[in-house]
Amino acid sequence: MHVIWKRPDGFMGATPDDYQVIELDGGFRLWLHKSDHTDYPFRVSGGWEEEEATKRLNTLVNLLQQPDDQFVSHLITLYQDSFKDDPEGFYKQKISWIEELLLHLKGDSWEVEVLDQALSSVKKRLEQVHGPFLLAARHR
Repeated sequence: MHVIWKRPDGFMGATPDDYQVIELDGGFRLWLHKSDHTDYPFRVSGGWEEEEATKRLNTLVNLLQQPDDQFVSHLITLYQDSFKDDPEGFYKQKISWIEELLLHLKGDSWEVEVLDQALSSVKKRLEQVHGPFLLAARHR
C-alpha cells in the first residue's frame, strides 16, 4: 500500500478557480478541490480496498480547515457505519490507520514532505477531537 499525491495540474479538466489553498504546518500549502472531496488530493494504492481508503483519507484531509463540530460529525457518521461497538476502539483504529499510511508515502522528496505534513495534520486533528468524538459517540 502506498499513498501518492495527485497534483492539481490537469485534474479532471479543472482550472485554478476550482481549488482552494490551505496552510499546513511547516509552511506547506495544499491545493484542495472545492467540490471533489473524495477523489482528491491523494490516492491510496496497492491494497484490496484502495478506492474506499482513498475516499476516507481525502474526506479527512478536506475537513482539516473545517470547525471541530464538522470533523466530529464526520467521525460519528463513520463510526455509526462501522462494525465497531466501542468508540474508543474505532478511534484507535483511525489513528493506527493514519500512522500506517505515514509509513508508505511515495513520490519526489518534496511530494513526500507535503504528504507527510498533510497526514500528520489529520492525525493531529484526530487527537484534538478525541474527547468531543467520544462524548458525542456515547450519547447517540
